[in-house]
Amino acid sequence: MADDRPQLGAGIIALHDPHPGHEHDFNVWYEADHMLAAGTMAPWTIAGARWVAPRALRELRYPADGPFGPSDRGAYLMLFWIQAGRLADQQAWVFDEMQKIAEQDRNFAQRDAVTATTYDFVRSVERDVDGVPVVLALLRHYPGVVLVAVERAADTSLDALGDWLMDDYFAARMAGTPLAMAVAFTPRPKEPWWPAAAPEVEGVGDRLFVVCFTETDPVEVWDEHFAGLGKELEDAGVGRVLLAAPFVPCVIGTDTHADQLW
Repeated sequence: MADDRPQLGAGIIALHDPHPGHEHDFNVWYEADHMLAAGTMAPWTIAGARWVAPRALRELRYPADGPFGPSDRGAYLMLFWIQAGRLADQQAWVFDEMQKIAEQDRNFAQRDAVTATTYDFVRSVERDVDGVPVVLALLRHYPGVVLVAVERAADTSLDALGDWLMDDYFAARMAGTPLAMAVAFTPRPKEPWWPAAAPEVEGVGDRLFVVCFTETDPVEVWDEHFAGLGKELEDAGVGRVLLAAPFVPCVIGTDTHADQLW
């Protein structure tokens, strides 16, 4: 008998931009239909959570160009946690559901899908020994997240990059701060029959995407934890930051922050 106790094994990271003037309809469509019907209703999806970056937060992002083009692309972030060993099962269900959604004309054309693809869970570091388990991170409703994408230096292994970033950097400065958890993923090749990503993520074997959960508005921890990360990483000679981007939670059922995107 398989041991399917809840355990994080993979994640889906999606970034979207509604077209100006279509923010309300996009929010209704995404959170009341698409997020559920093509995500949290899928077998082996542990949880999903939605985040937004108003213009003031996107102005903090760096560098200017990232893995998905200009760094200010992607006002809305969607995160899904997937059960360990069950990503293929989850994606098979999503593949079938996406066919039905297309046949029923339930897609939304007035948006740009910046990215929507799958990642393998690598590891996490937590501030508190008895704190929130990583499997419950999306259900904790943290007041902020910062998405950090990094790429290893040519002479540095992905494991070595992960050790520096997760242990020497994040874990070493978490104590006594509102930075509660950092969760690292790496891009994975997709099976050809899985739902198409938009676009597929490059950097398999070279990049880490780290979701950092904060117990305050991310602006309050930006200077201490994130503003200088790019320089410290390059000074250490192990890699470079491709994207550092803060978000706050969407207020489900509302257009909160939608009038602050542009």
